Amino acid sequence: MQIMLRTKKLTFFTASYTQVATIFPFIVISPAYFAGTIQLGGLMQTASAFTSVQTALSFFIDAYRQLAEWRAVIARLDGFNIAVESAQAAAIAKPGIEVVPHTGKDAIRIDDLVVRLPQGGALVAADDLVIAAGERVLVTGSSGAGKSTLFRAIAGTWPFGAGTIHVPKGAKVMTLPQRPYFSIGTLAAAVTYPAEPGTFSAEVLAEVITAVGLPALAGRLTEEAHWNRMLSLGEQQRLGIARAILQAPDYLFLDEATASLDESAEAAIYRLLDERLQHTTIVSIGHRSTLSAFHHRGIALVRDGDFHRMREAGLAPAE
Repeated sequence: MQIMLRTKKLTFFTASYTQVATIFPFIVISPAYFAGTIQLGGLMQTASAFTSVQTALSFFIDAYRQLAEWRAVIARLDGFNIAVESAQAAAIAKPGIEVVPHTGKDAIRIDDLVVRLPQGGALVAADDLVIAAGERVLVTGSSGAGKSTLFRAIAGTWPFGAGTIHVPKGAKVMTLPQRPYFSIGTLAAAVTYPAEPGTFSAEVLAEVITAVGLPALAGRLTEEAHWNRMLSLGEQQRLGIARAILQAPDYLFLDEATASLDESAEAAIYRLLDERLQHTTIVSIGHRSTLSAFHHRGIALVRDGDFHRMREAGLAPAE
């Protein structure tokens, strides 16, 4: 709306200026012409001379749009350069949060962890937290408490903060966000990601897609499309679960990865995960009380001063 208003004012000014400049010399010199002191040729010469001077002095008015567009392009390029330099600096800098492989018992251990925003604001603090192999853990907390950011830190994609996260050496860790990423291409490649296309046979892919409740898609494995746009969020989340089943990670972090499904469909998905991923540690972010039936342990993010601290919590009874 601001751009439209500014364009309206600019167009009104430049159009009015051009129209007035056309008749202005005639208005000024016409009294002399009608008084007979100058001839028609003199009138036209005066108007022509005025037009030449007016054109020469109107450069900034005529070029204002081009100058504004040029300045906007320069500002965007400058911002892009700053972002690139910041990203390069962050890539070579030692992360504040270190994800360290260890050869001890099969468990993820979090020591003296402080997760912050890029600007330095505090989010989550945790210490001496252990997630053992095979556990089913439900993480709860208010909106904005930093649950998703904590998962990113464990996955090694969020360096802002301090502390150490010990992950078993060689363990496969997978995080499913609320809106999964699907590459533009065949459905088979989208479900197979992050593995290379062709890793799984068509029969295996079709069986898993059917198992998560999408039998209509099982026969479209070779179809190419922008699946993030074609499918509803619920269907995307089902395909994300299919991807997790195919990858069979050692640790699976579900960041409200079934939130767009109704409770019965969500329960069916968790039963499928229990059946297909019996040896996988599953850590879920969720708000529904019905999720408690599929987890053995609860962790809550509770406000404590500037931080939300991770504390053991009982599982809410299903309604």
